[in-house]
Amino acid sequence: MIKVNRLNRVDPFSAVPKYYQLAEGLRQKIENEDLKPHDALPSERELEAIYAVSRTTVREALNYLTKQRHIYRERGRGTFVARPKMRHSLHLLQSFTDDMKARGYAAGQLILELERVAPPLSIRKQLELSPETDYVVKLERLRYADSEPIGIHTAYLPLLPDQVLTMDDILAFGSLSALLESRFNLIPGEANQTIEATVANEREAALLEMKKGSPLLLVERTTLSHQRHPMEFVKMLYRADRYKYYMHINR
Repeated sequence: MIKVNRLNRVDPFSAVPKYYQLAEGLRQKIENEDLKPHDALPSERELEAIYAVSRTTVREALNYLTKQRHIYRERGRGTFVARPKMRHSLHLLQSFTDDMKARGYAAGQLILELERVAPPLSIRKQLELSPETDYVVKLERLRYADSEPIGIHTAYLPLLPDQVLTMDDILAFGSLSALLESRFNLIPGEANQTIEATVANEREAALLEMKKGSPLLLVERTTLSHQRHPMEFVKMLYRADRYKYYMHINR
């Protein structure tokens, strides 16, 4: 049962819209874990009585929280607290597998493509390839967290002709970083990374089980080995409703 105190009661005399006050009060309870993931929220009628607001205010607040991905609705069942977004530090260079393990999720993958390709000019620049380099290894994977599709990773690797990757190798290791270090002594040392917003095209939406045009985070990263040579360029698309980045800033 939701408990309301004077700090999160809806103030009818405030300049802040009542629906926003109600939404913020519920959001704080979610962030404080008074309401936990998949907990059912009270019905609209119950919220109306608890907060002494109109049904219209309740619906506006719930619609707002739904758009912000704090709650979700199931037809015929009610409204529930959504799982929090996964956070990844901008200061930490680690594999997706290690990141998921640290959060208590089981990392998974589906290999969509593995082949040697002629690198586009943009990839040549990122990997600082010589004119004599004709091919790089392209690896595209759908990444999962606890069987839920979270992102699409497309990696370009400047491997030598005798450095061969197979699907069996990738599936056995799970982590591409661990595989590269174990087989070829390619150890990540540092990286240059950019992050921007984009939207899902038809293929990406189908793979990530979302609607076409849904928001995505586009992360592009060039990883340098411990010998300061480019060892990977990867394009990562993440569901913006399930993944976010954070950083700590000092003055």
